[in-house]
Amino acid sequence: MASQGVAEQQVPGDIRALFTTSPPPVSSEDAERVARACFPGSVACAPLSGERDANFRVTRADGSILTLKFINCAEQVAETEMQVEVLKHLRDTMPVQAPHHQPIDPAGLAALSGSQAGQASTGPTLDWIQYRPLSGGHRIRVRAYGYLPGAPGTNLQADPRSWRAVGRTAAILDRTLQQFDHPAAHRKFLWDACQVLDLRPLLNAVESLAVRQVIAEFLALFEHRVTPVLDKLPRQVIHNDLSPSNILVEEDGLELAGILDFGDMVYAPRIAEIAIAGSYLMTYSLDPMRALDGVVTGYCEVSPLHAMEHAHLLDLVLARLAQRMVITAWRAARFPGNRDYIMRSHDAATALFNRLYPDWRAAQGSRSFPSNAES
Repeated sequence: MASQGVAEQQVPGDIRALFTTSPPPVSSEDAERVARACFPGSVACAPLSGERDANFRVTRADGSILTLKFINCAEQVAETEMQVEVLKHLRDTMPVQAPHHQPIDPAGLAALSGSQAGQASTGPTLDWIQYRPLSGGHRIRVRAYGYLPGAPGTNLQADPRSWRAVGRTAAILDRTLQQFDHPAAHRKFLWDACQVLDLRPLLNAVESLAVRQVIAEFLALFEHRVTPVLDKLPRQVIHNDLSPSNILVEEDGLELAGILDFGDMVYAPRIAEIAIAGSYLMTYSLDPMRALDGVVTGYCEVSPLHAMEHAHLLDLVLARLAQRMVITAWRAARFPGNRDYIMRSHDAATALFNRLYPDWRAAQGSRSFPSNAES
């Protein structure tokens, strides 16, 4: 095994680096080498879809399944540490299923040429490895976690019962995450709805001039009317992406069976968790505000919200919709080969934004807010 003191390869840059760097150039043969060596009993690998990383589904002889993740080289070590640590935290505290973290088998790693133990902020770790692909180049960080059973989140029914279930699960998760924190959650992050003003340099990626102008107007209003009060809202680490892609549902499509992908976690107002989840469910409903109310109702069954949180919910719904419109258009232009996957929710987000925005804009002139988060 190579020396463990070598710093891991990183790509420096601004908050956009993670979204402009291609997934690692690895093959199925690379995945099979890592799986068979580092996770004993692995018998087969199959590629999975993804935007930033190269992912594989690993089947083991005992019937268990892992997700093997070759991590984008723009992801900072602290972000990888955060994702590992939250899975360890949730395994002991979360009543709804989340993937379990799978450490590396040290004997297998020792026999795997071109790889070495990971290098965490505290020193060498077996939470991931640094692997050099068969094609050569820099080592890539690789980790694994359990593959959860369940139907995809797109099977969730457009029904008040399922909307409340999403809200309840979000509240249970947030209550569990109140006891979790990590420095990486406080980073600048392009998908943080509270940092929606960072979209401005990317607006030209939106093809329609009219749509660009409306988004620019929204950002100006958000800056003056919303940004100054965000720090007054109750804040904590949140999942930050409870979209259909990141939830699993029971067969009836009414209850959640699991939560996936904690890579977008941020320290933010907890109301953003509801706004983000709601922004997706609203696009599948003929009555979007009823869907959002259902999510809020379910959340409040577990954790009541303050008046000021209610007051700013729709602000953050629109912020996430704007992100879905701009970031996806910008990334699709950079990765045209993956355009269909990247743009899968773009049109729905645009339609919902256009439906909600006129009333929201009209309300800004007469709007008043409670003086603090406890009101």
